[in-house]
Amino acid sequence: MPVELRLECASTEDAESLHRWLRGEQAVRVDGRLARARSTDEETMGTLLDVLTLVIGSGLSAGQLALAIASWRDSRKPSPRVTIVHTAADGSTTVIEAEDHRSLTTALQHLEDGEQQ
Repeated sequence: MPVELRLECASTEDAESLHRWLRGEQAVRVDGRLARARSTDEETMGTLLDVLTLVIGSGLSAGQLALAIASWRDSRKPSPRVTIVHTAADGSTTVIEAEDHRSLTTALQHLEDGEQQ
């Protein structure tokens, strides 16, 4: 079962940069569905872009996504903050704000495993 995630960035510039970076990742291009989205925060609704949506599933693993995000963060100084939000079918929300690759991979893997049960 595919898992849809919202990747929230602190700025439009960071979101655009992350979007370009992820589009350059073969696993995302081939097996993920990446799109731009608008913020649902009423205070920032006018912001052009600070959210990306990404579907991970059969071909794009949580580990591949975590590595891609970690590589992007490492390429920018200071490392931008990325918040990953998942809303389950029952309406429950999981928010991931991991700072390092290992924590991000673990959190995404738990999320992916939970959706497949």
